[in-house]
Amino acid sequence: MNPNVPQPMGDLPTPQPMPAPQVPVTPPVAPISPVPLTTTEASVVPNASPDAFSPASPQPVFFQQPVPVVQPASSPLNPVAPLGSGPATTPPSQGKEFNKKKLIVLAGIIGGVVLLAIIGFVLYMVLMNVSKKDYQEAATQFNTVSSKNSGLTSKVSTLSSGITDDTDDEFNTAVTAVESSITALKDENTKLGNLKATRVGEGKVLYVAFNDKLTTYVADGNKLVDSVKMIRPALVICDKIGASSDTKARLAALKVCTSSLGTVGDIPNVEFKALIASLETGFTKYVTIYEGISALTDPYGSQYAQYKVLRDDSSAAQKALSTAQADFAAAIKKHDDEISVKDTANALSKYLTDQQK
Repeated sequence: MNPNVPQPMGDLPTPQPMPAPQVPVTPPVAPISPVPLTTTEASVVPNASPDAFSPASPQPVFFQQPVPVVQPASSPLNPVAPLGSGPATTPPSQGKEFNKKKLIVLAGIIGGVVLLAIIGFVLYMVLMNVSKKDYQEAATQFNTVSSKNSGLTSKVSTLSSGITDDTDDEFNTAVTAVESSITALKDENTKLGNLKATRVGEGKVLYVAFNDKLTTYVADGNKLVDSVKMIRPALVICDKIGASSDTKARLAALKVCTSSLGTVGDIPNVEFKALIASLETGFTKYVTIYEGISALTDPYGSQYAQYKVLRDDSSAAQKALSTAQADFAAAIKKHDDEISVKDTANALSKYLTDQQK
């Protein structure tokens, strides 16, 4: 374009409304192919997916052996002499009878300790021993958790893609679907955490790691839903800028958009918060540019130099908005990778599969 030739007003780049932010949502953990087994019972192969989220489940129960009974150092049958006194003496007339009773009492105490130890050991073995059936039950429940998370992934994608296009009723329905899916996922994960295979031994260790990641993921999902509900009204308003017919109408739309972005509030999701701040800055610059253009009386003649500066500022503002969107997408992906449950889910899935062999 020849900068010395006046350009018509139509060449001024129009501020493009930001497309509805697409929230990358990675499914829990990619399904693991079933492993052929030769056991007498049908084994269950847990499905893992690339991401999942879920609440903290009740903490695994710790079972310990009963504390052995310890014979007190001092008792009516074994008196302790006061400090500094001589040895306690037994009346001669009670010697043999006293010793006989003492042996009986001691034998009873020893027998009681042994019985308690045996009962404790048996109870410990019953509670700590995990059967193949227990592992099959846990694998089946793990698959349910994975399935619930896959459903949640789909619903979040639907919600994010319709932020500006859906009607209010459609959007509210999508929000309710996501919130219900989060609740269902939390409930199923709680059931998984209550099973014997995930409460003892290595299964407990792997489940705790999985549950910690899932808890973070669920909390993040709740923040995401709350953030989308907060920013939607402003995005819907800003989406109408492109429909403005002339400079005056576009300036009015830009001012309403900027005002709406400034009243969104404290967004819980960090990435969405940064995006809205960038949009507000970008559209505020557009307001200044269009106010300058509206003030020009001879943009193609004596004021062409001023017009050209404003036109270049408009191009720079549009580029800044595009960069903000790219930065938002990159930040979302990085955050998803950081909170992904993929590794912990795959480790738990493999363990539950191997223990059925």
